[in-house]
Amino acid sequence: MLTRLRHWGLALILLPGLLLSPRRRALFHEIQSFERALPATLKQPLPDALRSITLQSSTPLILNESLLRNLSDLAALLDRRSPLGLCLRRSLTRYHFLRHAGVPVVLRFGAKFVEGKPDRNITGHAWLTLNDAPYHEAGENWKGFTVMFNWPQEV
Repeated sequence: MLTRLRHWGLALILLPGLLLSPRRRALFHEIQSFERALPATLKQPLPDALRSITLQSSTPLILNESLLRNLSDLAALLDRRSPLGLCLRRSLTRYHFLRHAGVPVVLRFGAKFVEGKPDRNITGHAWLTLNDAPYHEAGENWKGFTVMFNWPQEV
């Protein structure tokens, strides 16, 4: 319930800026288009898909990091029909746009047993780190997960 309230709060905070700024609306549309294309992008092997969303631009976008993060989160939240989990959509979208803005975030993919018991199902999570610390990610979301894969791999 608390998470749902936070999601609504994010939408309400961003709504005035989206209504009043054509530039923000255009950026949000670009972010939504990217996020909605993720299922097709992920049909290829994971390293190839991640390579394709990792921009190699020498000139970073000059955009507010917080705005990019929040608009990426909102796009992922609003795409309720996606076959991908929220954490994966959010992490990949944040990763793409933050890296383009020059923020050297790293993708982490982890797994753990549900309720920590080996006789249970396995669950997965995707999140970002910056300087080896979780990047705007609540501890209850990533703690307990064993990192299985990092991107970029040179980390």
